[in-house]
Amino acid sequence: MPHTPEERQLLEQYVTSVDSNIFAIRGLPGIVGSAFARYSRALGSFRETLVKEFLKEGVIDPKHAKELIERILVAYGDDSVGELEGANVSFEEISNLAAKTIEDRRIGGSPIEQSSRYVYYDRKDEKGKWKYHRPQEIMNSEHAQAYEEGIDRIFQIYQDLIEPMTKYYEGKKPIEESEYDILGTGEKQKLADLKDERDIKAFKRTYTFDLKTKTCDTIRCILPTSTLTNVGMFGNGRYFQELLSHLYTQDLHEMQDIAKKAHEALDEIIPAYVKRAKRNEWLAEKRETMQELGREVFKDKAEESEGISVTLIPSMREGMDQDEYYFVQSLAQMLYPNTEVSLETMISKLAKFGDQERYEILESYVGDRKQRRHRPDRGLEAGYPITFDLVCDFGSYRDLQRHRMLTQQRQLITPRIGFDMPQDILKAGLGGKIDEAKQICESLYNSIREDLGAVVAQYPVLFGYHIRWTMGMNLRAAEHMIELRTTPQGHPNYRKVCQLMAKAILERYPWASEIMKFTDYNDYTWSRADSEARQRVKEKKLDEKYGEITT
Repeated sequence: MPHTPEERQLLEQYVTSVDSNIFAIRGLPGIVGSAFARYSRALGSFRETLVKEFLKEGVIDPKHAKELIERILVAYGDDSVGELEGANVSFEEISNLAAKTIEDRRIGGSPIEQSSRYVYYDRKDEKGKWKYHRPQEIMNSEHAQAYEEGIDRIFQIYQDLIEPMTKYYEGKKPIEESEYDILGTGEKQKLADLKDERDIKAFKRTYTFDLKTKTCDTIRCILPTSTLTNVGMFGNGRYFQELLSHLYTQDLHEMQDIAKKAHEALDEIIPAYVKRAKRNEWLAEKRETMQELGREVFKDKAEESEGISVTLIPSMREGMDQDEYYFVQSLAQMLYPNTEVSLETMISKLAKFGDQERYEILESYVGDRKQRRHRPDRGLEAGYPITFDLVCDFGSYRDLQRHRMLTQQRQLITPRIGFDMPQDILKAGLGGKIDEAKQICESLYNSIREDLGAVVAQYPVLFGYHIRWTMGMNLRAAEHMIELRTTPQGHPNYRKVCQLMAKAILERYPWASEIMKFTDYNDYTWSRADSEARQRVKEKKLDEKYGEITT
C-alpha cells in the first residue's frame, strides 16, 4: 500500500528506506521486537504495521506501545519474541569470577571483555584501594582483614614485577636488534633502517607494545580471580532474561547483586522481555543436592596436574554398548562441576555402578520437575563426538571459555590441582615473588574454604593455578576454535592447549586433517610482534586518509 507524504516523512525517522523491500530499522528501542512479531501475523508490511499500530500523531505512543507489547507477548510467546529485541549492557568493576559466570550463558549474547594481556592492573581506585572484589561473605567474616591484607600484598607484588620483567625482556630483545614490518612491504626493518619520523615513531610504539604485552602475558599468573574487570555485552531479550535468572540463582552475593543492578538497567530499555527473570529455586535446590552427591560419590583427593593436560575422552568403552556408555557419560557430566577429579576417573567409577545407583544420580539431577521451565543444567548436553577433559591455568581458561559453538562445564577453581610457573620469571630471578603470592593465596583459600565453603574460597585463587574443565563439540566448532586460538598472536599457554587438542582429534580422525589445515603448531617467543606491526601499517593508512590524530 502506498504511503502518504506525511507517512513517508514519519517513516524516514525509523527505517533506512521507505521504498526498498530490504531495509533496516532504527530508533525503536524496546519496540521493534514486538512490531516484528505483530506484523508476522498481518497482511501488510512492517512499515504499515508501524504506522497503524505503534505511532500516534507522528510519534511513538508509549502507553499504547506498552499495552501492545504485553498483548503480543501473551499472544505470540515471549521466549521467541524476546529474540527480536536487544540491548547493550556494561558490567563494570566485577570480579573475573563473575565475568566467567556471565559469559557462561552463550546463546543470544555477544561479550567483549577487558584483556589481562594488554592492561596493567597496577592502579588503585580513587579511595587508594587496589581494584579487586571484596565479597560480602568474606568481609562479614573473621577472614576480612587477612583477605584484604593478603590480596593487597599480591597486587603489590604484581606491580613490583612490571619494571623488572620489562627490563628482562628489553635485555632479551633490545630495540636496536628488533625487527618489525613497519612499512608493510612484507620485509622487516630495524629502527636504523627507517628515515621518516612517523615510521620511527610507529616502530618505537610497536616495540613498547611488544614488551608490554609480553610482560602482561607473563605476570598475569598472580592476578586473583577477584580482580575487577569490565564486560560489554549485547544480547537479545531472551538471553538477558536467562542471564538474570542464572545470576539470581547463584549463591554468591556478588552474582545476585549484579543481577539486581542489570535488571534495573534493562527495565529502562526492554522491560517486558526481562519481566520474568527471577531466582530458580528448583534449580538452586538441585545444584545443592548435586554438590553433596558429588562429594559423597567422589571422596578422592583433588587430582593434581604438573602442567597442561588435554584428554580426548574415548568414543567407545570396552564392555559397554553405545547406549550404556552415553548414559554413563551423561551421569559423569551431571556430577562433574561438583568434584575435583578427572572426567575419565568419574566415568571409570560410574561404569562399575549398578542400575539403581545410576538412576539415583539421574533422579537427583532431573527429578521432581513441576513445569517445563524447570530445566536441568548442562550435564544433559553430553554425547558430543569430541569431548575433552582439560587442565590448564585459569588465565588460559578465561580466553578459551568464551567460544559459543560448544558446551563447557568447569569445576571450581582451586590451588589444589597445580600452578603454571612462567619460566621467564624464574630466568629473571623473580620466582620468589611468585612463591610469596602463592603462599598467601593458599593460606587464604584453605582458611576461607574450611569456614565458608569452596565456592566463596575461589576469590583469592590466582590466574596461574590450574582449573579442570570439560568441553564438548563437533568438528565444526573444533576447527573454528583451534584455528583461531593457534594464530601467532595468541597466548602461548592457550595455543599449547589448542595444539594438543588438534593432535588428539587428528590421531582419532585422521581424515579431518584438511578441515583443520590452518592450525598453527609453531612456537612464537614474541607472539604479538607481527600483529602490532600490522596495526601500525593500518594506522598509517588511516592517517593518510583522514589526517593524523594527535593525542
